[in-house]
Amino acid sequence: MFPRICIQPSISSGKPTPVLWADIEAAMRDTRVQDICDQIKLLDGKDPDELSRLKKQLPVITPHACRFRGDGSRKSENAVPSGLVMLDIDHIDDPREFFSTHIFPNISPSKGELEGVHFVAITPSGHGLRVIAEREPEESIPAAQKRLAHYFALTEFDAVTKDLARASFLMPWSYVLYCEPAGLNFETAEKEAVITSHFAQLEAQNHTITLSQQNVSETPANGSVPAVSSAGQNEATTYRGIEYSAIVRELVNLLGGEPEMGERNQFYFTLVRYMRYICNFNADLCVRVLPDFGLSLSERCATALSSVNRPRKGDLPELLNRAITTASTASELPTTGAAELQRSDLSLPPLPRVLELICRRLPEPFRPAMVIASLPILGALATRVRFQYLDKQEHSFSFMSCITAPAATGKSFIRKPVNLLLTPIDRQDELERKREEEYKEALRAAKNSKMQPTNPRACPRNNGINVSIAKLLQLLAYSDGKHLIGIGEEIDTLVKSERAGVWSQKSDIYRLGFDNAKYGQNYMSDNSFSANVPVFYNLLLTGTPGGMYRFFKDVEDGLVTRFCFAQLPDMFGSDIPAFENYTEAEEREIIDIAEGLDKAAGVIACSHVGVRIRRWLNEKRELAIREDSRAVDTLRKRAAVIGYRAGMLAYLLNECVYEKSVGEFTTWVAEYVFQNQMQLFGSKFEEVAQSQLVMNERKSCVVSLLQQLSEQFTRNELMALRARNGQSTRVDMVISRWKSSGFITQVDKITYKKTPKAHLPK
Repeated sequence: MFPRICIQPSISSGKPTPVLWADIEAAMRDTRVQDICDQIKLLDGKDPDELSRLKKQLPVITPHACRFRGDGSRKSENAVPSGLVMLDIDHIDDPREFFSTHIFPNISPSKGELEGVHFVAITPSGHGLRVIAEREPEESIPAAQKRLAHYFALTEFDAVTKDLARASFLMPWSYVLYCEPAGLNFETAEKEAVITSHFAQLEAQNHTITLSQQNVSETPANGSVPAVSSAGQNEATTYRGIEYSAIVRELVNLLGGEPEMGERNQFYFTLVRYMRYICNFNADLCVRVLPDFGLSLSERCATALSSVNRPRKGDLPELLNRAITTASTASELPTTGAAELQRSDLSLPPLPRVLELICRRLPEPFRPAMVIASLPILGALATRVRFQYLDKQEHSFSFMSCITAPAATGKSFIRKPVNLLLTPIDRQDELERKREEEYKEALRAAKNSKMQPTNPRACPRNNGINVSIAKLLQLLAYSDGKHLIGIGEEIDTLVKSERAGVWSQKSDIYRLGFDNAKYGQNYMSDNSFSANVPVFYNLLLTGTPGGMYRFFKDVEDGLVTRFCFAQLPDMFGSDIPAFENYTEAEEREIIDIAEGLDKAAGVIACSHVGVRIRRWLNEKRELAIREDSRAVDTLRKRAAVIGYRAGMLAYLLNECVYEKSVGEFTTWVAEYVFQNQMQLFGSKFEEVAQSQLVMNERKSCVVSLLQQLSEQFTRNELMALRARNGQSTRVDMVISRWKSSGFITQVDKITYKKTPKAHLPK
């Protein structure tokens, strides 16, 4: 046998030495390698500098090269190709599980279709897999990696590991999941000569200029994302099929919009720090896909190189994930009903008079968002009105809305119309606050008196979003079932309250407020307020996409589905929008309608609104089934509730007379809310739903695992069954438990037999 892989003492010391696989295996069994990887595991990616220091102590191997000519240094021009290919799969939460579900079924000698895989192991980080396999006769390293990725159903892998001199950190033997040593050595000298000569010629024929050697042209002065004009264009313009330009655009929005003069270099540095994760940590590629922001090419190259080399995390940064999710909406939604969603007519229907008045002075693209922003205010005004939903449960006009747009795009346009609508509430709040101050004064005056003043239970309803939990609970107790209203023009204010440790309680309150369920707390101290009351609390929030995603970071907690989202149009490169002033007559009419709503009370009913929502719900149910979309099925349900409430509000505003316009408004709100939830969070809902399905399938597999085996089975049969079920192929513990429980007995070294106890009903 002859060496097919080299080993080097560390990435920065010594030179690669050709060795047989037995020597590499001996290095993996070295306790020092195990100790270093144990330390890396304890770090769990929390200290990039220490992680780098530890990895540099590990030996490295060169799967792509069997030896190095010249001075023997590890350089591509010195490398003699081995005919092997290495595939690195990064950022895996559970590598053993991934091996069982994606890799082992494809390489299993009995059933796998993929031949030539010799080695699979967990990487030293503990969150990746390394595969070593044969290259096919006319296959380049990148082509071989793509072929393997296709078999393993990978959407991404480390495409940087394609040069002949690429080194791979060695892992301990305990990390090895699959090994077929015969293919990791050359069988004969003749075999070595044939393979090395053939692939050396192939490398010369397929040699392409790397990105660092390509001519990077200056980007356009307007800051648009440059096109790639060199070889490898398709690979350099997309990530997971999503255009880099789309991801960059969303990332710029999430970072607060384009930088001002004096901020551009730092902003560019920050962009590269995010984009490097999906640009193979290649500074040249980052320069090619990012706008120039008025910086020269030399400035961008220097900044990118500095940023790329900064310490890195193991996983994609959360902000980058958000940008990718938003950018991928257009391409992902067709698999979740977007084709039909995008055909839906979302132009505004005939509006109730008060909304028509409010929207008439706004630029047309801002009007849908204004309608959504008005719902919590109108609902708080009509707080004494009740009605039944489709399930015969009593509802009120509870709405929570969130208006989102990049910085400096005019989100504050809602302020004037909202203030007009709030006029009746603000007038009453002024009196309530005066009563509250008078009570506090009387309380201070009677501090040492036995005769204490009577608490007037003052309750101003418009209190912003910075109100404390105790104060909010007190106001809810004093509100006598009227809706409080919280308005926040910067959603990051709530994010800060999360950091202060009160978010879990506020989040509970917001969720309960959608259904007017009860919330309470009970303290022994007289200094804290104790109560258990139904939550009537409407919310109106605005903020940038970044702030919104920081606030709604968990799609599983139910808060996302309770909010009406509206996205303002992209104002990039546009003139400042003009918002005309209302006439005195218009202002007076808006206030009059608001005052009328404030006086409304009683129970209303309109079966036509229910018919429209039932029909809409059924359409979305069929869409969910047709598109096999859990996101559609989840989001349609509360969007229907919101649409129904909006329809009943339009019915009330129409003096409880049903007209076609009321039905059109009902379904428009439901559809608008649904589409925005899908666009902003649909892909995340799909990911969560899919992971839950996989988890449930695994649970069901575990329960019946023993029953799926024949009366007498081998260790290999158990491994194969667990791999098919998406479980680890490590079976020692399973067999040990079954034996100790009396379910099986051992026949020989690899064969086991079930006992009668294995068939007893549970």
